[in-house]
Amino acid sequence: MNNNQSLTPKSSITPRTELLLEIQQIPEEYVPELLQIVRLFRQSVTMKQTSLNNWEDAIHEINQSDAVKQQERKTNIKKIFESWNELDEEQEQQETLEIIESMKGISI
Repeated sequence: MNNNQSLTPKSSITPRTELLLEIQQIPEEYVPELLQIVRLFRQSVTMKQTSLNNWEDAIHEINQSDAVKQQERKTNIKKIFESWNELDEEQEQQETLEIIESMKGISI
């Protein structure tokens, strides 16, 4: 039988069972590496889904937040810039601005 043929007809086998059948054909000395690959894959998929969910939650929060929350955000941003404006020296302001501008994805 060649490697592309399954052991049972496709219609009667689930993907999980098919995966287990493939794993059974792996020589024992390669199982630790396969286990590591499977774990990395699972972690990658989980992290990707978590990131996607977090992004969707943030967008929903921005789009669906009530007027009070929107005003709170504006007030907090205003406070940040006011405190920045109150720095003692212009040199400190310039250094802070340079740090902010050096960050990826941040622009003023």
